[in-house]
Amino acid sequence: MPCAYCKTVNTICYWGPMPEKPWKRPVLLVLSILGTVGFGAILWLAWSKPPNLVVILLVVALVVLFTLGTLVSLKGCNACVARLFGSGWIG
Repeated sequence: MPCAYCKTVNTICYWGPMPEKPWKRPVLLVLSILGTVGFGAILWLAWSKPPNLVVILLVVALVVLFTLGTLVSLKGCNACVARLFGSGWIG
């Protein structure tokens, strides 16, 4: 039975299924939280200057992607975690 995120993850991550590993969920959670906070800070700093629309749209897209990563790592199925994380650097 697919989880609530399967359709969204399958649309964004078009590269197909990836190997499921137990370490991917906690690593995805940590990287997603760091990415959300980091790019959220960049977005906040971008508003202090005259906004560059392209930069703001790129950062907003990255914040949304990292937020999806956080949600998937907390409540998604193992297939979604593996697919969103990808093959990774270490297998």
